[in-house]
Amino acid sequence: MKKETRRGFIQKSILSGAFFSLGIPFINANNNHESKTLDSEFILENTNYDRIDWTKIREQFLFPKDKQYLNTASLGPSPRMVIDTICKTIEKLETTCSHGHSLTKKTHTQIAAFLNTSPDEIAIIRNATEGMNIIARTLRLKAGDEVIITTHEHVGGASPWLSLQKDLGVVVKLIDLDITGEKNLQIIKDAVTSKTKAIAFSHITCTNGMKLPAKEIAAFCKSKNIYSCVDGAQALGMFPIDLTDMNPDFYTSSGHKWLFGPKGTGILYMNKKWISKLNPVFAGAYTDSKFDLNSLTMEYRASVQREEYGTRNTAISLGLGSAIEFINTIGIENVAKRGRELANHFRKGLSEIPEIEILTPETAIYSASMLTFRIKGKDNLKLNQEISRAHKIRLRGIYENDLNAIRVSFAVFNNFKEIDNLIFALKTMVKK
Repeated sequence: MKKETRRGFIQKSILSGAFFSLGIPFINANNNHESKTLDSEFILENTNYDRIDWTKIREQFLFPKDKQYLNTASLGPSPRMVIDTICKTIEKLETTCSHGHSLTKKTHTQIAAFLNTSPDEIAIIRNATEGMNIIARTLRLKAGDEVIITTHEHVGGASPWLSLQKDLGVVVKLIDLDITGEKNLQIIKDAVTSKTKAIAFSHITCTNGMKLPAKEIAAFCKSKNIYSCVDGAQALGMFPIDLTDMNPDFYTSSGHKWLFGPKGTGILYMNKKWISKLNPVFAGAYTDSKFDLNSLTMEYRASVQREEYGTRNTAISLGLGSAIEFINTIGIENVAKRGRELANHFRKGLSEIPEIEILTPETAIYSASMLTFRIKGKDNLKLNQEISRAHKIRLRGIYENDLNAIRVSFAVFNNFKEIDNLIFALKTMVKK
């Protein structure tokens, strides 16, 4: 389609109201609101796992039915009810000329219930990267203090600590992990010295989808007076998380991956024992419980929500709450079981291809809804691009830690046929 033709098509679509199907309110020249929004409710007739209608769940997502998207670990598309919540909230707040800050109280409560913790221990932030930056700076580490991170960290989880190394002289100690998952707790324990002040690690690694024993690591950190800082970007929404049981010092995650929430949302958890002992890095409106400029008085709120300073995007915050409602409608246990079934089906198919090496642990203790593999002797990053071009299957090449591999994510909108298509594509590739 030529540029002029495309422009004409877009103009005609807008004038004819075709864009209403996206759930975006159209405001005409007379400011009369004509809106055809998406369904605000999502209901399953049966949440018994064996009777769940996964096809109906797939229908809640807007991307084309023939698109084979297996990359939720990078970016999870949002379902209809999340998009509808955002659009309706924007229209309402712009109509009333309000920021709607108080409306986010419901979302804090939803997140806290989802993670089995208190709303005062939860802040809504932009993403896991921002969360890890807040954590790193909140600790007020100094030159010579040691922080342990792993070679499997995402750039967003590692950069805040490397930044402390550059700015303050904090020592970042890098450790490699056992990809079977079995020795990782001991590897972390063995790396600790008298100078270790914090251990930052992924609940699920972005590289090979390996689950680390977060509860055991947090308990070990507590016994050594070391901060436990968990990157949950690949965990939130994938399987049940109980922060009261895990009891870390900090936990951060993005809303835009497995939770299918709005882009630009995330969560930060701070254990209540630290709220009164650690000061926030930034401050502004809503940070304080008491403020008087004339007397130069400011007292911090006894809540992690002090990190939500200034005017925020209320619409996407409420969209995050809507994403949790979506997951709760299916049931997080059902979500986890579906992801594991799809991953196991894929693993079985890969086992029939001798040229393929699987880099993700097989046991449920150390893995979940992601699987990373590589074809021996191949440039798998280029291979990933070829799979996308030739078979229209979206995966993610893994360059981190020099793995030269391909990662597959299995979400609630995926099905067994898509996996069989991928297995067929891989069998074709290995013969070339």
